[in-house]
Amino acid sequence: MNIGFIGLGNMGSGMAANLSRYCQTHAHKLFVFDLNEQAVQDQVQNGAMASASVAELAAKVDLVFTSLPSSKEIELVAAALLPELRAASAWFETSTNQLDEWRKIQAQANVTANAKELKLIDAPVTGGAEGAAAGTLTMLLGIDEVDLEYYQPILSSFTAKAVRMGPSGAGYATKLCQLHLNYLVAQGIGEALMLGAKSGIELATLYEVLQTSCAQSYVVDSYIPKVLDGSYDPSFTLGLATKDMRLINQLAEHLSVSLPLGSEVLANYELATERYGDQAPHLKIVKLLEDQNNEALR
Repeated sequence: MNIGFIGLGNMGSGMAANLSRYCQTHAHKLFVFDLNEQAVQDQVQNGAMASASVAELAAKVDLVFTSLPSSKEIELVAAALLPELRAASAWFETSTNQLDEWRKIQAQANVTANAKELKLIDAPVTGGAEGAAAGTLTMLLGIDEVDLEYYQPILSSFTAKAVRMGPSGAGYATKLCQLHLNYLVAQGIGEALMLGAKSGIELATLYEVLQTSCAQSYVVDSYIPKVLDGSYDPSFTLGLATKDMRLINQLAEHLSVSLPLGSEVLANYELATERYGDQAPHLKIVKLLEDQNNEALR
């Protein structure tokens, strides 16, 4: 089978590297594309083959994965990808995307390639760049059971778990639910640490207590050290976090769901992005709280 991978950033590079190793041991070929030529060459050194464009890659593959920053890039890739994909090909879109935009792309596929019987599958992943590199991601899929069973061996090359959440769109919705809690807790840890700091508590000790209490979570375990050391976790940007919060609130609006916490946290992320820039580390959301309280959490 010929497989394609488009988007070789923090997440995509790890997924593609694991997929490349799988292809080499199962007589498959992996074609890759990214605007970053060095990222492409890194994958070529791992055994993948470079493509000059999305369209060129699409014409060669039976299965393609994309890992892209936002709905805008997904839409641009779709415009080049769909007309060139082979009949009965599958597209697994692993990014965080707006459900309405995915519906538009599906409608476009029906018009552009209505005779090809393409499978468009929302398949966002969670587990961070470290999970992508280790091949331990969780994939959340809007997919039929039969299709999941067919593609499972390939998905297992970079996931520890591939979960069918329901029909098309269910994968994206699940990812946004998960991210909603992630960002609420990210702001919450800043507020908890600030209360501790203002109370004269040693924050390293407070962190140890939080890890062994009802407050324990992945966010607590992973994010607090990156606040306390002042790095604010540069592996993910504040701009992308703000984009995710907008998608969450847009989904809520589409579903007529009230999100009082979600709307407040979005406003704070937008303020932090305005103040520190969209390329700042995502935990600068806590730096905003530090500046507002004139207290550094370290």
